[in-house]
Amino acid sequence: MTFLAKVPGGDSADSAQERWIFGLVLGLVGLALFVLPFGTGAFFPLAALSLAGLVLIALRLPGLWAERWIRWALLLLLALWVPQLVSLTVAVDFDRALRTALTYPLFAIAILPLLWVARRRDVATPLLYVVLALAVFWSLDGVFQFVTGANVLGYPYNGRRIDGLFHPNMRLGIVLAHLLPFVLEASRRLASRNRLAAVLPLIVVIAILLSGSRAAMLATLITLVAYGAFLIWFYRLRIRTVSAFALVLVLGVALALWVSPETRDRLVVISKMSEFSLEGLDQATAKRGTIWLASWRVAMDEPILGVGVRGVEPVAEARGYSDMPFAHIHLYFLDVLVSTGAVGLFAYLAALLGILSAFWRRAREHGAVDSPDVLVAGVAIFVALNPINVHWTVYSSYTTAVLWLVVALALAPLIQSSNQRPVPERGGEGMGERTGPGAGGHQE
Repeated sequence: MTFLAKVPGGDSADSAQERWIFGLVLGLVGLALFVLPFGTGAFFPLAALSLAGLVLIALRLPGLWAERWIRWALLLLLALWVPQLVSLTVAVDFDRALRTALTYPLFAIAILPLLWVARRRDVATPLLYVVLALAVFWSLDGVFQFVTGANVLGYPYNGRRIDGLFHPNMRLGIVLAHLLPFVLEASRRLASRNRLAAVLPLIVVIAILLSGSRAAMLATLITLVAYGAFLIWFYRLRIRTVSAFALVLVLGVALALWVSPETRDRLVVISKMSEFSLEGLDQATAKRGTIWLASWRVAMDEPILGVGVRGVEPVAEARGYSDMPFAHIHLYFLDVLVSTGAVGLFAYLAALLGILSAFWRRAREHGAVDSPDVLVAGVAIFVALNPINVHWTVYSSYTTAVLWLVVALALAPLIQSSNQRPVPERGGEGMGERTGPGAGGHQE
């Protein structure tokens, strides 16, 4: 099969079989993204991709490992998965920990076909625009829900937070925040042909604000600061251009906060953290302070291997650390620490720092040509694995699906450009041709 063959030369790259496989892989990944609002619906296309990934591993593991960015994806998987296996020896809830350990790698394996195909085909560009279209549509649907009281499918607005097509789950803001780096990059590319495309991310940011998720707002802030600084450096933007973009962003945020007092209230309550008390922390974080304290005490009792995935709640209750039931810890580094101990936390942080440093080396090696792809990949993966993320849990199936889709979107363009050097893009004023450091001055 061409799909399993090594990268050859000649006319075989244009074979009908390869085009069919390319379309199938691209279609399955696009379908997984499309059905993200519908919960476990994303698992079905990912399951098909994981089967193909298992075949790839069985037949082409040396070739997979030889690809720099696929190797980093596999290392990231091992860092998050192997400690789960080790912690099974002390798992409090062995059955649930075992089920998680058995299914967790399948989500990572599901992205291997896309990364393998990316060696020969540009899968990143069509997926980038798919992400942009979906994110804008989901955002407009959420805004429509806020304005009219119901979204296009009739899902009602609860009066506090929009959830749009993700109803009844409050996942809209978090998913949009994870996809925002790709939304910004797709808009940057489109803005070279139509400047109105530069406004599209603002729609997504407004939807994130109206979703009321403070965790999503934090992730959005990180992305906007990092990407904004990159644009200023990459294009040597004039102060007037920067000020115009900043003004549009500020006005959009101000409008969202003005029309939604509920969102304002959710932001104001964060000030309770300044009281430096458990009660204030609970008010600022929806009672997560109590969960964090109980989880920390459990982690200190079992510091080396933890208590196994999904084992913290029964231990905290049994030892009197918490009298409040909770499903998730809502703090990534603490989730890893209490589930897999210091061993898992070290592996998690080492893998994250390792892949970020690899992005930095790639940027230094290849300069401005790859800078957008490297920046987007670094920001996207950091936001998805930020140790102080306070949403969801590291080990839930949905979190894992979103994480590895983000990893796939981040690494695909780097794999493609490693095998075929792309031509730098050119654009219009403000978002146009890069002059960059050492290129001879500012844009005029």
